[in-house]
Amino acid sequence: MPRISVIMPVYNNAIYLQEAVNSILLQTLSDLELIIIDDGSTDGSAGIIHEIKDTRVKKIFHAENMGIVTSLNQGLDLAQGEYIARIDSDDIAALNRLEVQAYFMDQNPSIDICGTGYTTNYLGPVKLNPMYHEEIKVWLLFNCCILHPSVMMRSRSIDRLGIRYDHNYPHAEDYELWNRLSSSAQLANIPHNLMYYRPHAGQISNTQRAIQDITARRIRERQLSQLGIQLSDEEYAIMTRLAEFRVNSEDFEDYRTATGFANWLLDQNRQFHVFDQNILAMALSRCISRVPY
Repeated sequence: MPRISVIMPVYNNAIYLQEAVNSILLQTLSDLELIIIDDGSTDGSAGIIHEIKDTRVKKIFHAENMGIVTSLNQGLDLAQGEYIARIDSDDIAALNRLEVQAYFMDQNPSIDICGTGYTTNYLGPVKLNPMYHEEIKVWLLFNCCILHPSVMMRSRSIDRLGIRYDHNYPHAEDYELWNRLSSSAQLANIPHNLMYYRPHAGQISNTQRAIQDITARRIRERQLSQLGIQLSDEEYAIMTRLAEFRVNSEDFEDYRTATGFANWLLDQNRQFHVFDQNILAMALSRCISRVPY
């Protein structure tokens, strides 16, 4: 049984694919399997995968495109490692990524899932997400603060928690999963740059942004329902401005509306005790002040 299983779904990423594959096969921790699932690519990606000779690679080919959720869940079913990691076919892992993450998970047996810091430019800056579970749980109200292709999960946690991606949350399946697990799993982010997250025009966040925004609203509203809150369109617009750090502090009405909304969330949380009150207050203050984590 390999120490780590790495799941890489592929769909029409031939231009970046080989670099992503190499970044896993050249890892300093070599006791791994790489599960590559080609989801009906039409751009030559399948041919590149066929040519990979490394015996640690498992290759799965779909005759037609079935969607990333199907590929990810198939990868979870096939994975045999103690830890299960993710990477996308257009990103690059630091060559010590798996070694560092596995060491962190070994040293922190209560952690079920961990992400890492990353950069979107070889020259920086490095993006570090909130590190600790209660911080992550709060910030997930506003943004997906666990980078999906950087994630490592504990295999026994996947079995214990029944972790699977949900088809009902298109183009935000990871954001839905982290929010769903935030009440039953322990989440963490390692404060080290272990991933190059490649920005490009073909990313889902660019090509499917409208659907992604609708799905994100459903996820946020589900989380807020734990506080006895149901948002109107106007209230959700305020929530979005907070999440995107777009509150205009020089506009008195915008500032007053945002602070009123923030106080409402804090009052409801004081009643229902869903989130850490101090961390929620800090996060709301940073959103209003336009100071990202």
